[in-house]
Amino acid sequence: MIADLEDMDRHIPLYGLILATLLLTSFISGCGAPTPCPLATPYPTYTPYPTYTPLPATLRLEAQAPGSQAIPWQEAEAHIGQRGTVQGKVIDTYNSGEAVFLNFSTDWQHTFKAVVFPDDWGKFPRPPEELFYGEFVRITGLIEEYKGAPEIIVSEPAQVEIVAQPGAYPTCPPCPTQEPRVVIPTSGVRVTSTPAPTVSPPPPEVISFDEAAGHIGQEATVEGEVVDTYNSGKVVFLNFSSDWRHTFKVVIFPDAWPLFPKPPEELYLNQWVRVTGLIKEYEGAPEIIVDSPEQIRIIKEE
Repeated sequence: MIADLEDMDRHIPLYGLILATLLLTSFISGCGAPTPCPLATPYPTYTPYPTYTPLPATLRLEAQAPGSQAIPWQEAEAHIGQRGTVQGKVIDTYNSGEAVFLNFSTDWQHTFKAVVFPDDWGKFPRPPEELFYGEFVRITGLIEEYKGAPEIIVSEPAQVEIVAQPGAYPTCPPCPTQEPRVVIPTSGVRVTSTPAPTVSPPPPEVISFDEAAGHIGQEATVEGEVVDTYNSGKVVFLNFSSDWRHTFKVVIFPDAWPLFPKPPEELYLNQWVRVTGLIKEYEGAPEIIVDSPEQIRIIKEE
């Protein structure tokens, strides 16, 4: 027993040294004996952004279709008193001096039209009766009734949007010339394949000036002799008959006069010409409005 006590006395300094070392280590690490050191928490697992799933094609087309709420001009009467967007092709225009009318039907007295008053004409880059003639448009505003027919009064250019006609495709630029394609069939014989030629659209139909009344609303080429011309100061008329009030004529507005090498009333007088453009009706007679010299070709010299 005495021997055991003596042995313990000899080991007391060693036990004290071990205990002191443990206490000093805990103090340096900041962890007291009563509270164990916290375990390390790893960074959270990275969650990537969700993969983008494109909309179905049908939904994309529906979302990108401008003017999807537009109504045909034939239905405008059912929306009188409402704000809306009416669409259609302007087949006729008329400037009475007191208003410009954009008409969508030959029966303009009983069908939808757009009206632009003189105070607003100057807001447009060109006279509205020229700018929108023959165009497929969408017109937004209050649909009102006037003399039994629906109409929208246009006071700002932003109310009229020129759009492509439904079903029509934009004009593509000329395709680059294709080189002949070499095809090597399985037999090993070299054969040169030439691409099919590009098919050009047929040229507009050529008609006599006295047949033009039967082609109103169509693109055509009208042929005849200019027997009389007249410059009113506001427009140049090329007449193909002495009965110019009731027969075909060509109309050229002042903006286009500088494009010709000579005044049009001099350049085409007594010339046999072909005029290409949209045949419209004005005051009961057919006419083509010419915006550039390319629309008129002299085929017989004076």
